[in-house]
Amino acid sequence: MRIFDFLGVTAAVLIIIPRGHAELSAQSETSIVRIASKDGTPIATECAGSGPNLVIVHGGTGDRTRWRPLFPLLSPNFTVCAMDRRGHGKSGDSPDYTLQQGAEDVVAIVNSRPGPVFVLGHSIGGVCALEAAFLSDKISRLVLYEPPLQDRNHGAVATKMENMIKGGQREQALVTFLQEIVMISPGEIAAMKARPSWPARVAGVEKQIREIRALDEYRFDAKRASALKVPTLLLTGSKTASPDLTRAVELLMATLPNRSLTVFEGQEHNAMDTVPREFAEVVTKFLLDARSKPD
Repeated sequence: MRIFDFLGVTAAVLIIIPRGHAELSAQSETSIVRIASKDGTPIATECAGSGPNLVIVHGGTGDRTRWRPLFPLLSPNFTVCAMDRRGHGKSGDSPDYTLQQGAEDVVAIVNSRPGPVFVLGHSIGGVCALEAAFLSDKISRLVLYEPPLQDRNHGAVATKMENMIKGGQREQALVTFLQEIVMISPGEIAAMKARPSWPARVAGVEKQIREIRALDEYRFDAKRASALKVPTLLLTGSKTASPDLTRAVELLMATLPNRSLTVFEGQEHNAMDTVPREFAEVVTKFLLDARSKPD
């Protein structure tokens, strides 16, 4: 792991990792609540632990449950709340989808929590988290894992996926998304297929198509981003193959004024799944490092 810190002097933080099955179970006790977004759509969030609030925004496929294995690693230090984005999991939905709605959904969860809130966003969830930081002054720190900010069009891939779904090839449609847009390696896709979350990802593949098109409409505003003062940790994998994701991280490094970068060696787009303890340690250290000051 390579760490590049532009936030100033860092302090050592004790990270408590629960040991033993009984303690893990105790730390993993959760509750699910639904909060109305700006347009009234109910957004579900599952929370555990105590301490400063950490809201987690999942990526394009799946839902909040892919973060449950991280709860025992994060809940000793945070009240960790993993939300279902609109149209996923136990959240409601709307006829259309825009990234503005996605950001407003994050803000609804953030504003429902007491005091300042940390936000961690993965992939398209990172775009929603970034945009939410412009809408709420309650977000005190951001963690963004490879948010896709690409200025290009993936409409052809979305159409190919639609045709696959119509032909009954739902799983292949999801694999096509992972191969042609995220550019995850065959080995990582095989590992994803072996996880319990895979069937739910396949079941919700249609939602990914509309989100691809929403991202095609999105335009990152570098000037606007340069005024965002929220301390931000950018995460990426050293083996991430997508040039879109790599350029997005570079763009954020060049524009956000208070940012640092951690590269997970040997990892791709899913380090929270493949190296969860290392992932949790990096996130915890950044969020609880009170001595980190903006440049």
